[in-house]
Amino acid sequence: MMKHFSKGMYTLFLSLVLVLVAGVSQAAAANLLRVLVREENSSKMSVAVTQPATLQIAGQASRRLDPGKWYTLPLTSAYRITPSNNGLVQVGSNLYPGEIELRAWNNKAIAVNVLSLEEYLRSVVPSEMPASWHMDALMAQAVAARSYAVNTQRQRKWGEAPYDLVSDTRDQVYKGFYRYDPQTGQAIALIHSRSDQAVASTAGYMLKPGFNGYYRARLPRNWISWGGGYMPVSDGQHLDQEMTQQMAQKGWNWMQILAWWYRDQPVKN
Repeated sequence: MMKHFSKGMYTLFLSLVLVLVAGVSQAAAANLLRVLVREENSSKMSVAVTQPATLQIAGQASRRLDPGKWYTLPLTSAYRITPSNNGLVQVGSNLYPGEIELRAWNNKAIAVNVLSLEEYLRSVVPSEMPASWHMDALMAQAVAARSYAVNTQRQRKWGEAPYDLVSDTRDQVYKGFYRYDPQTGQAIALIHSRSDQAVASTAGYMLKPGFNGYYRARLPRNWISWGGGYMPVSDGQHLDQEMTQQMAQKGWNWMQILAWWYRDQPVKN
């Protein structure tokens, strides 16, 4: 079953996405993540693509998906959608880089975004911390988020589920790259150049083994005397985002911030 966008609205939408995507994609990292991005009480799911894409169907020949249409797929099989030319796949209102897998799981229809770790972080960092915050705060956040993602994947938090992480606060908030507004036909960016810079500048850096990269907007605070003032006591496992911003504003760099919260400096893999 296919539904068509209005021609003018889709043309505007597609041109905006092409402008926003061009020139900002990072080289794919070796790490691939599987992120649950949608779950429905249904036996089917609808998707659209911004560039021609290949739809691979388990046990069947592949077929082509074209931009400008909604494709509603019955989940009697497992599907994998691979766009060409850095295209995106739309599931619901959000558009995702990489590939999308669709399947039935636990009597629900699920969509799983398969993408590189660094692409994932481009959406997580501005979703978890305002992109307007100090660059060193954003860089500390990027390392914490990278460490959390990798450790969660390694520890198989979700057991035998066909994904490594979920896209909400049960893990880290991941919204994809853009959100489509059907009323205006515009793509709203969910990534930002400043958080992209923070991710790229810390590429490869992770907390040392044993530090999972946990963080909270605000932690319970006990204070100690420090440098003529006071600093919150660290539990060695969590980063306080609000205090991280204040530390960065007062001249702490991202390495110093991470060393304070996790009691050790990150290492580059």
